[in-house]
Amino acid sequence: MASVTLGPASWSGNLRTLHVCLKKHIVSFAHFNFSLSPPVLRSLSTCRIYSQQRYPSAHGPVMPHTTVSLQKSKLLKHHSFYQRMVVSKRNKRSQFRIDDFVEHSARPKKEFDQKAATRSFYEDSDKYLTADNFLATYCSESKTNKDLDTLLAIVSDNKDVSPEILAESLSILARQPKKRISKLVQGGRLDPYLTMVSNYSKDFTDKDFVAVLVSLYTFKIPYWHQVYKALISESERRVYSWDISTMLVVSDTWRAINRIVTEYNNRMLAVIEPQYLELTHHQLVQLLYVIGENRTSPLTLMKKLEDVVLSYVDELTGKEIAAVCLGYFKSQTIISSAALLQVLGDRALERFDQLDVFSVISIFKALRHATTVHLPLFKKAAATFSPVLQDQLLVAVMNLVFTYAALHVFDKDLLDAVAEKAVLDVKQCRIKDIAKFLWTFGQLNYRPVNSDLFLDTMVKELRAHSHEFPRWPEHLVYSLVALSYLDSFPYDLINTVFSPAMLKHIKEYCPWETLRDLYVVDGAVGVECEDYTGHRLSQEFIKQLPEGGKGSVKHELAHRENLAEVLRMLEQMLGRDRCRVCLILPHFKSADIEIHLDQTNQAVVMDGPDFVPRGKNKQADIKLNKNLIDILTGTKTDSEESPGEKEEAVTEVANKDTENITRLAVQVTSFKHHHYNSHTLLGVHEMKRRQLRKLGYRVVEIPYYEWLELPRHPDTERKDYLSKKIFGQEK
Repeated sequence: MASVTLGPASWSGNLRTLHVCLKKHIVSFAHFNFSLSPPVLRSLSTCRIYSQQRYPSAHGPVMPHTTVSLQKSKLLKHHSFYQRMVVSKRNKRSQFRIDDFVEHSARPKKEFDQKAATRSFYEDSDKYLTADNFLATYCSESKTNKDLDTLLAIVSDNKDVSPEILAESLSILARQPKKRISKLVQGGRLDPYLTMVSNYSKDFTDKDFVAVLVSLYTFKIPYWHQVYKALISESERRVYSWDISTMLVVSDTWRAINRIVTEYNNRMLAVIEPQYLELTHHQLVQLLYVIGENRTSPLTLMKKLEDVVLSYVDELTGKEIAAVCLGYFKSQTIISSAALLQVLGDRALERFDQLDVFSVISIFKALRHATTVHLPLFKKAAATFSPVLQDQLLVAVMNLVFTYAALHVFDKDLLDAVAEKAVLDVKQCRIKDIAKFLWTFGQLNYRPVNSDLFLDTMVKELRAHSHEFPRWPEHLVYSLVALSYLDSFPYDLINTVFSPAMLKHIKEYCPWETLRDLYVVDGAVGVECEDYTGHRLSQEFIKQLPEGGKGSVKHELAHRENLAEVLRMLEQMLGRDRCRVCLILPHFKSADIEIHLDQTNQAVVMDGPDFVPRGKNKQADIKLNKNLIDILTGTKTDSEESPGEKEEAVTEVANKDTENITRLAVQVTSFKHHHYNSHTLLGVHEMKRRQLRKLGYRVVEIPYYEWLELPRHPDTERKDYLSKKIFGQEK
């Protein structure tokens, strides 16, 4: 039997209103009974709800909390916890939530406590000032000789209690066994304490204030309780007089309570920044942990802390290195020092036996954010975790392998183990996990040993999550673009993502990168799926794509030195009118050099602009059929085009005998187009070549690792190399 008490200020209306709310929000309403305590019969001031579970052995204890307000306080959620939700009108009308008063005892316990894993570095040293060791030290210095029962009686009888006695009694109570605390909470005996804490918040000494805050965290008073309002104001007022350790333990406690105190943290960081050189080893790690958990920090402070981390890096344990890296990652701050990244990777490799998979992922996130590969560390992690991957949590496996794909690091054994794990635990996959698993294999252009089973299983599970598509449309798009890399096109899902309703959700919720990937899927369908007849992107939708989502020849020439050099040399060899840089396939951002050869293997003159802007190219809205081939080869006349297709025609070959023309698509690669330290192309670039061949182009590869080996001066060898590539192959 468990109960929830609603205080006088909580009650408004009548029992019928409360009955309707509970019946609406509780699945098994039959197991809730109402009981009115004697004061209610007289003044209707208190209502207590009793819950009797049908299967007591299947659930944990129900923990009620007394509050001064029935409705949960409206707090701004942290941006990292914000989720898009389609709120029904019924939910908008009523904001009563039984979860505010009863813990989720009926829900199964989580196997993995991410908050505890994030704080695991505290176990490496007793020099960290945390809520637990602060309370232990405070209680050992307490001067109170009264036992707990006496203190409870004094408070409950409303006798004169000094702030010092109140703080000491709370700290002693917080040190009691959890079962006893639970009974006190359920019995409502903490209510007088909470009232006094609010009244005495300005009268506590700094040490008593921290002890009270830590005690409330130990009691598991929910983060929305109004008792915290006075404590937050006091924290913000007192922060300027506290030392660094006190500021950190208070910020850490607020985070453990799960209460967002943005103003307090901003003031704390403003106080710490001028004295950052005074930070000790443990204060530095704790500060970065707190910064990461609060997701924000001044960039100037984070840059200064890089030097401090570098000075202490040899003293850091493996988990402390993970905490430092995670702090930078969560605060969205890139570690700018290449030396620091290298040293952090080296020390993590030396202390690898101290790291669990969560710690390794934390380090990898910082490396991924800085687009830095520490290859020995990645090889060590793959060799260590591949054999035991089946014993790891699925979310950990997803985060681990996602970093490899993002940094283009290929490890066959790891990917095969991941594919096996994903198939076995597919029912545990969220839609986000499915998208990232598919994107990993598509990005690295790798089909695992169980390729067919893996893809079929992932697509089947993706369909099972179709009810989540309106809420998370970006994950559907990421999944489809990854499948297109692997030459897999599930027509039903493609038709869904291009439907007007889904496009509305995508435009409303998703960043421009998602629109960019959607354009890639549309272009791939147009080239590779001749028999597809479902929804497609309209030309108007494509025109509305942001500039960052479209390719730019000028940008390519400015930022890809190899492409500019090859183009300049080909213009010298063939003439400017016989080669051009353009976007042959407008749904790809990488530019191509196009050359046309006649029957005698000579380059022919090409009329038209130097490049065709993406979005205005008619290929973007055409399926693979005779019409497309005619347009690409220039054999379709203007009279055959519909009025809506005359915005800007694809350039025509000057030679009228187009049937005897060989079209070359010269691909100048950079290291970003390949696996790390490998010659294997990534999935998106392999798909581009597949589509170019399907459209009749002969792909000519100019890989960076061959081009850079040739001497620049004299350029004879480079010209011979290009001549062999262009003219030395059979048509």
